Amino acid sequence: MDINNVLTSGDVERFHQCTGMTKQRNSEHQWGVALLVQHFDKQCRKEVILAALTHDATELVLGDIPTPTKWTIPGIKVLLDKAEENIEVEWGIHFKLSPVEKYLLKLCDMFEGMQYCIKRVKMGERRASIPFKAWANHIDNKFIPLTFDRYYILSYIQREFYNNLLNEMYQLEMNNGS
Repeated sequence: MDINNVLTSGDVERFHQCTGMTKQRNSEHQWGVALLVQHFDKQCRKEVILAALTHDATELVLGDIPTPTKWTIPGIKVLLDKAEENIEVEWGIHFKLSPVEKYLLKLCDMFEGMQYCIKRVKMGERRASIPFKAWANHIDNKFIPLTFDRYYILSYIQREFYNNLLNEMYQLEMNNGS
């Protein structure tokens, strides 16, 4: 493992395109994703936790391309996925995950981002609701429908967690008059 690059990658900041919102370091985000992965799969393999802890490490080289950009321009996502894989292999952090493990990692990636947005809204950063809503829309309209037939839908505990995120943001917006 190229430990120096992997550790340094934790300093890359997320949400740079979101004005009026405190940025989040990748190290904080990836730690949260790893905890969520373990929360939802108590018996997960070590490789899944390591993948969660390093899933954004390549942003040290490639930058943090905003998720909405990847959703809007699918060709960019294909190119970035290949570049990320090459860097992961070079750095020794490319982990072979099953389709279900990849699904869980991506779901936890979005859940952690949504959790961070709630935290920022609670701190008075109302614009943090914008990326939160984008993730919720993606989960409801693209992520779950795309994966329904191929892998599995949200487990009860994942659905409950997701619903709690949605309800918490709704309550914050009602209280703030958004």
